[in-house]
Amino acid sequence: MAQLYPFTDPLLAEKQPPNAMVSGEGCWVVDRSGRRYLDAVSGLWCVSLGFSNERLIRAAERQYRNLPYYHSFMGRTAEATERLADALASVLPAHINRVFFGCSGSDAVETAAKLVRFYWNARGAPEKKKIIARDKAYHGSLSASAGLTGMDYCHDGFDLPGPDVLRVGRPSYFHDAEPGEGEHDFAMRRAGELEETILAVGADKIGAFIGEPVVGSGGVFPPPEGYWQAIQEVLKRHDILLIADEIITGFGRTGAWFASDKYGLTPDLMTTAKQLSSAYFPISAVGISERVAAVIDPHAHDLGTLGHGLTYGGHPVGCAVALETLAVYQEMDLPATIGRLAQRLTGGLEALRDHPAIVDIRYSGLMAGVELEARVKASEVSAAAERQGVLLRVIDNTLAISPPYVISDQEIDLVLSVLRESIDAVVARQPLREAV
Repeated sequence: MAQLYPFTDPLLAEKQPPNAMVSGEGCWVVDRSGRRYLDAVSGLWCVSLGFSNERLIRAAERQYRNLPYYHSFMGRTAEATERLADALASVLPAHINRVFFGCSGSDAVETAAKLVRFYWNARGAPEKKKIIARDKAYHGSLSASAGLTGMDYCHDGFDLPGPDVLRVGRPSYFHDAEPGEGEHDFAMRRAGELEETILAVGADKIGAFIGEPVVGSGGVFPPPEGYWQAIQEVLKRHDILLIADEIITGFGRTGAWFASDKYGLTPDLMTTAKQLSSAYFPISAVGISERVAAVIDPHAHDLGTLGHGLTYGGHPVGCAVALETLAVYQEMDLPATIGRLAQRLTGGLEALRDHPAIVDIRYSGLMAGVELEARVKASEVSAAAERQGVLLRVIDNTLAISPPYVISDQEIDLVLSVLRESIDAVVARQPLREAV
């Protein structure tokens, strides 16, 4: 095999090559043998408008014909890039009015981490370089971003994380609450643990805290009651920046334009990617608050330039596609559309809550996680669902569901029925005590 596949055992891939997809339409993809699959996870949480949106395809084609590439370095830029920056500023939270473009979620996190260093150097606090991240968080797979990610498989063999990463507990009430502890009390304990970490290390050494408003690839964990309010109070008290990682949650996934709005976050920096272009072009954007911009602008001026950038950051074709994507979102009334679809999905999931093989169901908008009893392997359930033509994602022993926003009621019902049938098929081979 010529390709070194990401997040894949290379020797296993030699024996069992990945299934190659050759076409897609709506929520469905087709492999090279001609089999169709309903992709219930939008690729990697990202193909929000489905696999064959003609408006996005035409937007890319028009831009390719007009200006297939230009950069934004040293006093030049592309008109489409400027238009997208303005359009993003109009939909991002009101205090965020500056954006920096990249090519992926991982490089967006890298940019945010670099801006934290730049900001505190400008503030005359060069020791404030450490960043606090959480267990089971996913922030990317480059150096800084993989170090911030709270999963060992991103660290093993790479000498990560480095010394500037601090770790605190995940916001998973289901897994980590103490006996008899209420959700609000659990959130206050997590905030207390954050404060203890800051006091132990010293606030003068800590530049930022990074978190997904809703944990995605770590298992789909919506924040417990009061969590983000308490976390932000601690950060404000110690003058520590907040980075909201909205790479999965941004642009409607949780039912609001941004999960920061839904859960009351006021981030200093916000990373976005994935659904910014419905994954039709690799593009990311870091939103920069007025507070941060007011510091980095004069510092960059004093230095003569902002010495950071990517050759393909703000690529005009990607920006044209993203502009059309935003237009589609606005026309479809994004929160209302997600709200209606989420009601059907979560209603169907709630009907499964008493299944003896299911130990927890978690969701926010149109992203959900179904956690299974330990003896029922999520990988086996996912394989059974794939044989029935539905693609799910396995996270530990949780099955993630995050379909495109163009999914129909009938397709949601198909996902739910295949999910139930696949769980039952695996249970039938390994009966549970509760089901006997």
